[in-house]
Amino acid sequence: MKIVTLSTKDTLGGAARVAYRLHEAYKAKGVDEMLLVSAKQSADASVVRFVEYHKPKGMLGQMAEAVYHKLRERKRLRKWNKYKNRKDVVFTDLEISLLGDTLHKIDFNVLHLHWVGECYVNFTEFRDIDKPVVWTLHDCFAFTGICSYFETCNKYQTHCGDCPLLQSGQEKDLSYKVFEQKLERYKNIDFHIVSPSRWLADRAKESALLGKYPIHVIPNGLDTNFFYPIPKESAKKALGINPDKTVFLFGGIAIDKDPRKGGRLLLEALHKFKKEQNRDDIEILLLGTKNNDIDYGFPATPLGYVTDERFIRIAYSAADLTLLPSMHENLPTTIMESMACGTPTVSFNIGGNGDMVDHKKNGYLAQPFDTDDFKDGIVWCLQNNEGSILERLAREKVLAEFRIEDIAQKYVDLYNSLAQK
Repeated sequence: MKIVTLSTKDTLGGAARVAYRLHEAYKAKGVDEMLLVSAKQSADASVVRFVEYHKPKGMLGQMAEAVYHKLRERKRLRKWNKYKNRKDVVFTDLEISLLGDTLHKIDFNVLHLHWVGECYVNFTEFRDIDKPVVWTLHDCFAFTGICSYFETCNKYQTHCGDCPLLQSGQEKDLSYKVFEQKLERYKNIDFHIVSPSRWLADRAKESALLGKYPIHVIPNGLDTNFFYPIPKESAKKALGINPDKTVFLFGGIAIDKDPRKGGRLLLEALHKFKKEQNRDDIEILLLGTKNNDIDYGFPATPLGYVTDERFIRIAYSAADLTLLPSMHENLPTTIMESMACGTPTVSFNIGGNGDMVDHKKNGYLAQPFDTDDFKDGIVWCLQNNEGSILERLAREKVLAEFRIEDIAQKYVDLYNSLAQK
């Protein structure tokens, strides 16, 4: 049995890392699997860029290909830019397919999709392959018109249109048209949907686009032999932090660029914590940004955008708490990686956060989007970690439910069941 996995990228971004971690786990198990990507960041020779199957011939062919892609991108942006009042969301045009006929040049038994946005596929490629297609959802795009997360809108349950993100005021706007395209192109594809979280599985089940397909819940996983706790004193010293400091870790905040990340909510909670607790031993670590021009209420050290997972392991281990204020999430790798490194988390009780965090056992789930409760969660975790019990229970949860070798086996079992049909 051979599996072909499609992912837009291999290591850049949470969804890409999920696909790549499974790819590594399959290799360790001896599973015959190919990871086919559009953009490759790793140096792993076993990861293949799909363009290797249809490189344009000669200089003229390459120039023609480049011009063709530029013209298609302009066409996509013209559609998007019609909506002057739109909110900041990513739009993937289903008119474009970079994958082309690649799958017809590969022999395989099961096709597995991860995140395939950025014009990698448009779903016409899968109609005549006559193979089961496993699709792991990393957001809501598969069953909405154009959005990755739909906030309070429930039009995906019937038919998208008059999209609140586009603010079009038109029933047959871009979201309506893309939804129609998906309805048509999903026909006759043998989809088997996998959701990493129970929350996303429930949303897919109630959707007009995916509700008719089999839907499985298989969480994401990680290598617990790599993500493990480093003694906090050693980790803090490695980052130049006084071991006596209490460290909060979170992603850099783009306050207005992506409200979904909850930056304003976190700032509000931190300033409430400062006013109530009046502590001078707090230090903040910022992942994913070089900027330090925001008043967090406490000294902050930006670590920049980090791709070296060894450094990420040190950062999680140095933290006493990881804070995730996101308003929409599936099964965030931030929480799982932090818990694997023995660092409890405070987050809102949304999405798949509750699949990992057991409230007041290995972390804290605040009421959405109550900044007083988020602040109380920080206080509770700091006051209830006697004997590092939260750290131990956080690690144990990941070992029990999210080891990558166990998750990979669940996928292999699914592949085998489909290949035998």
